[in-house]
Order: sequence, then C-alpha cells, then structure tokens
Amino acid sequence: MVSIIFGLLVGFFLGKTLLEEYHSYNGIKTVNVDGISAYYIKYGEYDSLETLEKETLTLSNYIYTEKDGKFSVYIGITASKDNLDKILNYYKSLNYDVTTEEYFITNKDYINYLTNADKLIENTDDASVLNEVCSQILSKYEELVINDS
Repeated sequence: MVSIIFGLLVGFFLGKTLLEEYHSYNGIKTVNVDGISAYYIKYGEYDSLETLEKETLTLSNYIYTEKDGKFSVYIGITASKDNLDKILNYYKSLNYDVTTEEYFITNKDYINYLTNADKLIENTDDASVLNEVCSQILSKYEELVINDS
C-alpha cells in the first residue's frame, strides 16, 4: 500500500513538472544553422511608403522592411560590435537619430562580403570611406539577400 501511494505521488509531481514546462515553452529554437548575428543600424520607422520616401530623400542608400504595416529603414549593417560603435558615432555626427537591431544572417555569400567589409571599416576613420563602405554593404545586401530570396 505504501509503495502504491509513493508511486502515485512521484507520478503526480513528475506530471505537474512536465505540464509546467509545456506551458512555459516559447517555441522551437534553431540550434544548428550556419550564420552570424549582425547589427542593423535603424534610421526610422514609418506608417506608409510615401512617408518613408519623403523622410529618406537625403539618404544616399538604404534598405527597408515592412512588418505589420510599418516600414523600417536601415542605413548600415555590421557584424562587429566595435564597428557598430564607429558607425553609430559617424551617423550621430551627421545628427541622425539612429538605433540598432540585431538579426541573424544565413546567406553565406553575404556573410563573406560583410566580413571583408567589416575589415575595411575597422581600418579606417575617414568619414567618406565609412559612408561608401556602408553604402556598398547595403547594395550587396539588396543584391545577395533581398533579390536572391
């Protein structure tokens, strides 16, 4: 009789623990994907494409995404935290109110390009070179990631 009660108690607590884990489950997490985490420099978020086009007239190059009816504009991408600080300081010197978002990139060709471009950014303090490299990074992103998908 004692072993039956003990077995029921152990079963109850194991079942309760399993159900608690099930309810706190947040979804499937990708474990084995080849890619890198990259920092995107966000210029702004707009409610319409017309507003986006008006607000970005002064930008030489940018990419944008649409999510839930909002358009987000990005003016730079880097995989390096040090380069992120350098790019943010550059854009803040131009009086741009920029923020960052982190995304996962899996396109191998673009990862190789971004790695090489990050080396260029790492080795320069010239604002015109920095602007040109950021512009090329965005162009290549559009070519390899956006148009390739």
